[in-house]
Amino acid sequence: MSKVTVFPSFGLTGEVFIPSSKPHIQRALLLALLNENTTKIVNISWNVETENQINALKKFGLEILHKDGTTLLLRGVGRNLSYNGEIYAGGSGMLFRMCAALASLIDNEKIVIKCNESLFNRESVFDEDFCNYLDIHIERIENEKIIITKSETNIKKPLTVLNSTQFITFALFVTPFSKQNIVPIVMDGSKMGYIDMTIKSMSLLGSMVTYEQKHFKVTKYIPKDIEIKIPSDFTSLSYIASSILSSKGVSDVLIRNYYFNDTINERDLFKFYQSIGLIIKYDSNWNNLRIFRQSIRLWDGEFSLKELPSVAVNIIAASSNLKGKKIFSGVRGINNHKSQRAFIVNENIRTMGGSSVLIFDRVGMFESIYIEGKGPLNGGVELKSYGDHRICAANLIASLGAEKESIIYDIDKLNDGFPDYIDTLRNLGVHIK
Repeated sequence: MSKVTVFPSFGLTGEVFIPSSKPHIQRALLLALLNENTTKIVNISWNVETENQINALKKFGLEILHKDGTTLLLRGVGRNLSYNGEIYAGGSGMLFRMCAALASLIDNEKIVIKCNESLFNRESVFDEDFCNYLDIHIERIENEKIIITKSETNIKKPLTVLNSTQFITFALFVTPFSKQNIVPIVMDGSKMGYIDMTIKSMSLLGSMVTYEQKHFKVTKYIPKDIEIKIPSDFTSLSYIASSILSSKGVSDVLIRNYYFNDTINERDLFKFYQSIGLIIKYDSNWNNLRIFRQSIRLWDGEFSLKELPSVAVNIIAASSNLKGKKIFSGVRGINNHKSQRAFIVNENIRTMGGSSVLIFDRVGMFESIYIEGKGPLNGGVELKSYGDHRICAANLIASLGAEKESIIYDIDKLNDGFPDYIDTLRNLGVHIK
């Protein structure tokens, strides 16, 4: 089990680069498979999940024509998917859901997906309405494997975003090839960021997605040669910004070659950091983003993280070192990932000496986290990450602003998201050993 000791930080200074957006890469790679023509993906960056996704898509027929450090040229197969052997999803819910949707386009095959135990521990992985919409049957067998087969049903209930937006996302991606051209949904206007990202991605192949009375209407794809430029990863940006927010003292960090996402998620992220006192400036001539912290005002209030599931624990961890009473709502869904993230970060904050309370609604459903910030956490503890890269990052971030050094476990899991995060912190002056 890999571990590091993180010492208190008194400010971050320097220049860094961050990875490209993982959710944009995920959608670009899937779109490349569904395009009969070539897809050029520019400004791609690499992590374990991206490599696993490419390997999975190759099992469905994706062909790599050219690959270098930051560029991929791919040829897909459109509707003519094939199955070429067992697929590895590991603990990735995204990969599992994507493969399940693709399996719905293949007749007379048993699609075998190799997972791991963490995937089966999540209630959000299996969704009956998702399976019914796609006309598939999912069966768990021995050795942590799943078999997916076609199984038509007349039961078509609306899909929701309650556990994950990915059910709607991957249903949308395959709908241009299905007999029906609508996806029934129930939404309340929340969590639209990732679905909006999906709709924009599909439009690159001419598929128009419109909302009409409790369903999305979807048009066919138009195969053509396309080029997709991947923007910067706002989740990795949050790693840096939350590290600055958590640290004591003055920080001044320049992020080079930052390309905006133009997404709801990214806009909400900037809104939060600026509201709490970080100064963020962008130089459009050089594509440089500067984040500056001099002093953070006492901040009481409520902020919704419903559009920020991938960065929620970072923000909560950083805020635990600041004075002020804060309620973070819209965090129920962050428990539906590699671990019970909201519960773990709450407990780890308390272990470090902070005051963190889970809030439940009138029927007993987890809803929000309340942080009563009294200044820096005590630190001086050992924190488990439970094999979850988001929890690992949150533990690191919380430790930066604490009074004493702490030991963080499962550092190797950072390879799932921001592989260079530890080295980046060191380059910005953080003492980690």
